[in-house]
Amino acid sequence: MDQFASFGEELEDHLSRLELPRTARETGLIESLLREGRRRRLRSGWEALATVHGDKPLLEAGQDCVSRFLRRDRDGRTLAEELDALAEAFGAGAREQDALALGDFLFRTRGLTGDRETYEDPSGSDIHHVITSGKGLPISLASIYILVAYRLGLRVEGCNLPGHFLALAEHGGRTFVVDCFNDGVVLLDADLARLSAHAPVRTVDLAALRCDARVILARVLRNLSAALRFRGDEQSLEDAALVDSLSI
Repeated sequence: MDQFASFGEELEDHLSRLELPRTARETGLIESLLREGRRRRLRSGWEALATVHGDKPLLEAGQDCVSRFLRRDRDGRTLAEELDALAEAFGAGAREQDALALGDFLFRTRGLTGDRETYEDPSGSDIHHVITSGKGLPISLASIYILVAYRLGLRVEGCNLPGHFLALAEHGGRTFVVDCFNDGVVLLDADLARLSAHAPVRTVDLAALRCDARVILARVLRNLSAALRFRGDEQSLEDAALVDSLSI
């Protein structure tokens, strides 16, 4: 066991290349090693966030920690590479290079949208998975929007509306409210009234709900913990307890 553990984060890569038959006991031992490796990776990665400078770099580093904890398949591009690719594709093809045009590109041209079928699945909190699958939670979709915009020098921020996370896009000296979960539609006051029926708000009120990376990541952790607890199995409950122990 100690020899396996010495591989650290590379253990998953080494094991994925092996095509040897395994007994049920061996499979269980390997899964246990991989699970503990992911947990150690989340703990150490989250502690390292204290050394990250800048709001958007902090958001990306925190989201990457969550992604690397949840992902079982380590093949393919990293989260940074996926975000870079989206920024490059928009920059190369869009006539208008502004925050609203970027929203159209991400949520209409590329088709990123809300996951209505498996909303309670933990993978909805993994923005790498959301990019590759095309579906995710409101806060995950908004995080992608924010981080791609940051690469392009555009201003998009989070809007911490209770019950339905939104994005605030700056364009032409105005702030627009974007519902990333619903195909990037720009919301008007009437739309917001429907979203927040118990505490109606207007677009002009949303400046107070503008939030930074720490608020976003704290909400991501709460969503992830709830999704893991919804699964209800022993390992998921242990994962949820670990997530609950993290602070930002």
